[in-house]
Amino acid sequence: MRQQPLRPPCPNWAEKLALRLEDLSPADREALQAHLQQCPVCAAARADYELIDARLRALPDPVLKPVPRLAALLSKFEGEQGQGSGELSRLAGQAHFAPSPTRSQRQRLWTAIAALIAACFILALGLPLLPQLLGSASSRPGTLLVTYRGHSSAISALAWSPDGDSLASSDLKGTIEVWNALTGSLRYRYETSAGIAYAVAWSPNGRYLAAAFENHSVEVWNTETGQRLYRFTRHTDIVYALAWSPDSRRLASGGGDNRVWVWDATTGANAVVYSGIFPVTTLAWSPDGNYLAAGDAGNIVRIWNVHTSNPETPLLSYTAHSDAITCLSWSPDGRYLASASKDGTVRVWNARNGSTLRVYTGHRGSVDAVAWSHDGRFIASAGADSTVQIWNPFSGEVALIYRQHSDEVTAVAWSPNDHYLASAGWDHTVQVWRAP
Repeated sequence: MRQQPLRPPCPNWAEKLALRLEDLSPADREALQAHLQQCPVCAAARADYELIDARLRALPDPVLKPVPRLAALLSKFEGEQGQGSGELSRLAGQAHFAPSPTRSQRQRLWTAIAALIAACFILALGLPLLPQLLGSASSRPGTLLVTYRGHSSAISALAWSPDGDSLASSDLKGTIEVWNALTGSLRYRYETSAGIAYAVAWSPNGRYLAAAFENHSVEVWNTETGQRLYRFTRHTDIVYALAWSPDSRRLASGGGDNRVWVWDATTGANAVVYSGIFPVTTLAWSPDGNYLAAGDAGNIVRIWNVHTSNPETPLLSYTAHSDAITCLSWSPDGRYLASASKDGTVRVWNARNGSTLRVYTGHRGSVDAVAWSHDGRFIASAGADSTVQIWNPFSGEVALIYRQHSDEVTAVAWSPNDHYLASAGWDHTVQVWRAP
């Protein structure tokens, strides 16, 4: 289990970390997001604040009304008492005795005391609940945090926004929905007449969202305005797979026409086509942007150098699987590639020479999804057995098996800070839960 940072967040950012994004100026918001990319301690603190905020928003309205502020009551009492202090002192000096409080002053004093007692009583009742509220931010791995039920059909793909605030999910009715990852509230919906949406992908810079469709097309939207920027129509069959280049400038798409197209994501220009033999089912761009991996229905994974390779001749072909490739995911350092297959295995292999590092056989039936965590410590895989399994890619040791889905799980996605995992599938739900 991941150990929480022992040191506090950076003092210069402590106040901004505790504020909601809408309460920050655009400049502060942008600066904070940039800082969170560089500081894991502040990123962890921010994630905890967001989770607590989401839990607080979900609480029902309080039955008890707020207790009057004791400090305000005492200040008012002292002020009123002070107004007559001069006269009282004069009388006391003449008669040589201390004046007794008036009936009104006694009533105010007792009101203040009652307020203090009530505040202590409510505090005493609330303290046992405080660890539960704060504990949600550091809940144990596998704890379900949000269930999103906006889709009316099976969910085909997931993509987490680079800032960690939103999730995009696609379904077999062709609907793309973008929603708050910690509350489940819908932000916007893209509805098309393009048929089944097989893939959805968020650009690394967060500005674009792409989806691949049954009608042989790829559509790209601006995530800030919701406007469609471009529709790519060069495929001649269903488009099954998408992958953004790390610089967000190019988009790769693959489909039933046995081809992979690489093109400018906003104009469709400068397209390069990589030809295969079988329908392309999954794509993954290496973290350094130099290599593109494609898995196909013929059980083969191919890797091209996008700068030097002949599109007709891949650098490497990996042929160890015995059934169709369903999903690919690079390790963060780009040295290894994880491939999931309908043969029921996930294979971790050296992306430079094709040697097998590990074969994971923990699933029963087809493995439909695989995702490498951003810190490189874990792989999440899911499939026909309705489970999501998190395991060490180098030792094979299982860290967690998540069993909350009631049907086949077709997609998994790590949050950018690796604190959460989202999973979705044939039960029409997306579930966000605490990662190891």
